[in-house]
Amino acid sequence: MNNFRQQTVAEFNQPLRPANNLTSFIYTNALLRSSDALTGPLLHFWTLDKTVILGLKDQRLPHLADALKLCRQHDYHYFMRNSGGLAVVSDAGILNFSLFFPWHLEKRQLTIDEAYQRMITVIQAAFPELTITTGEVTHSYCPGTFDVQVNGQKIGGISQRRNQVGVVVMLYLSINGHQTQRGELIRDFYDAGLGDATNKWHFPDVWPTTMTTIADLLHQPLTVAEAQYRLEHVFSHRNNEDFHQLTWQPQFIKYLNDERLTISKLQDRLTKEE
Repeated sequence: MNNFRQQTVAEFNQPLRPANNLTSFIYTNALLRSSDALTGPLLHFWTLDKTVILGLKDQRLPHLADALKLCRQHDYHYFMRNSGGLAVVSDAGILNFSLFFPWHLEKRQLTIDEAYQRMITVIQAAFPELTITTGEVTHSYCPGTFDVQVNGQKIGGISQRRNQVGVVVMLYLSINGHQTQRGELIRDFYDAGLGDATNKWHFPDVWPTTMTTIADLLHQPLTVAEAQYRLEHVFSHRNNEDFHQLTWQPQFIKYLNDERLTISKLQDRLTKEE
C-alpha cells in the first residue's frame, strides 16, 4: 500500500471564484480523459467560495426552485456536477482534493474499493493524530459507504469516476468553519425542495451534528493551506513539468471544451428552475 506514495506526483491547485466554479469539474473530467498522458499520479486541489454543489439526483426534487431560492437567500452560489450523489457545501473552510491514477502505471486496474482505500490511506497518513475510518454516516449530507469519519462524525466524503485510461478519487474534507451551519443549510435545502411531498426519492434526513471539522477534532486551529500541506507531503516526490506541458496540448484543450459544454447544459436546467 505504500508503493504508490513513493511515486513522483504532479500537483494542480485551483483556488476558484464563483464565476469559475464550473472549472473544478470541467478540469476533473478533462484530466481523467487525459490520464493516459500522465507520467505519474496527479494531486488536484481546489477551493470555492460559499457554494452548494448539487448532484444529478437533486434534479428530482419536486420543489427544486424553492431549494435554489433558499441558497440564494443565504448568499450561496450553486451549480450541478455531472455525476451522481447529492448536495454538498464548499466554502473557505472546505478543501476539495482529487487523486488521479492512470491505468498504464498500474499492474492492473484498481477495483472500486482499492481506489477508495488509496485515498483513505493518504488521509490517515496526513492526519495521524486522528483515528480515521470509513462507513456511512446516515444522517449526514451526501451519505455514502465511504464517508470519512472520526468517532462516528463525518469529516468528508469520497466519490470516484473511472474510464478506460484511469480513475480519479475525489474528496471533500471539512477543515474548519461552522460545520453545523453547513448541515443546517443542506437540511433546509431538502426541506424546501421536498415541501409536503413524500420522500420517495430517499433524499437524506440531515442531522447537522452528525458532521464536524478536523480543526474541531484536533482542538486547535487548522487552515486549509496547512491541511493541503499535510496531504501533499504524504508523497515523497513532486514534479509538475510534464503536467504543465499536458495542459497546453490541443487534445487536452479539446477535452476541456467538450466538458465545458456538457456541464454548461446542466446549469441551463437550473436556470430554468429559477
